[in-house]
This record gives sequence, structure tokens and C-alpha cells, in this order.
Amino acid sequence: MNKQRKTLAAKAETLWNKRDLPTLSKLCDLPHASKIPEVWFFSGLARNALGNKRGAVECWRRAIELDAQNDAAVRALAFELVNSDPVSAAELFNNLVGMNQANADDLTALAEIRIKQDRLGEAQRLLDKALKLDGKNSLALLAMATLYAQVRDKALALEYLKKVVDADQIDISELERDPEFEFLWSDREFERIVAQSA
Repeated sequence: MNKQRKTLAAKAETLWNKRDLPTLSKLCDLPHASKIPEVWFFSGLARNALGNKRGAVECWRRAIELDAQNDAAVRALAFELVNSDPVSAAELFNNLVGMNQANADDLTALAEIRIKQDRLGEAQRLLDKALKLDGKNSLALLAMATLYAQVRDKALALEYLKKVVDADQIDISELERDPEFEFLWSDREFERIVAQSA
């Protein structure tokens, strides 16, 4: 990384840490900063925080065009696209896997996409990897419970729901109304687990 790139990347990060969002969101408009992927990444964060989702997506896409290995920009764009464009999000998460930069949350998000696509074997492998990286990751544990709920494996679905409650990071009380868990709604153990979470 050349000196100018390092300097501008550091400036962008400093502006982000100070939450000087207006200045940061315009930093990539400066001619000398327009070729620095880190500037585009942090400008995307600023625009996203200011509610300009489209501007954020454009910034992250530009950061990736400038540096396809910029895992922070790839990750930010992937999570932004999860609901609106899951196919593109999955491709971006796969890029992170290919770069050996995927963390437990990335693997879990990709697994959740695969569950919705009914690619359960792939989802299970991804969640196993996520839980090897972070065994108490509540989102990965909940995704695993959802996977086993899809195949109506009561014992494993309940086992993973217990682990979610034990991790004590997220509230799963809404599962008593979630159609994916309907086959467990009348199960006393399920009711007890869900009640513990509230």
C-alpha cells in the first residue's frame, strides 16, 4: 500500500471513528481519494448510517472494483443485500469463504440463504464451520435449530434451541408463533425453552 493510500485510508477510518459522517460521506468525491478502496468502504458506512442505502451500496461496489480482496467491503455489501438480493449476497459470502476471511456471522448468513433455498446439506456444513469458529454464536445455533425444524427432527431442534437460550444473547420467544416451528408448538419442552428466553 503506497503512502498516499495509507494516509487517506487512515483519514477515512479516523473520520468514521469520530462519526464525522457528513465529511466522510463526501471524502470519496475528492479526486485524490477516488481510487482508494478503503475511502469508498468507510464512505459507504457513513452513507449507510445517514440512511442513504443506495449510496452505501454504490460505495461498497466501487471499493470492491478497486480491490476485490477488500473483505470489509465485500462483507458490508453482502449483509446489505441479504434480503433484497440473496443470490448476489450468497456470491459475496462465497467470495469471503474463498479468501479465507469468512467469520461465523458470514457463514451463518450464507447458511440461512441456503436453508431458504432448501440446500440443507450445504447449510449444515456452513453452520458446522461457523460453530467451530464460535461455538456460542446464537445466530448460528438458531439457524441450526431452524434447519432441524425444517426436517422435523424434534430432538436436534430442541437441543439447539436450548443452546441458544444458554448463550443468552437473543430472545427466541417469537418462535411460539413462527410457522417454521409449528410442529413443536404443542411440545412442553419447546414451550419451556421459549419461555426461558423471554
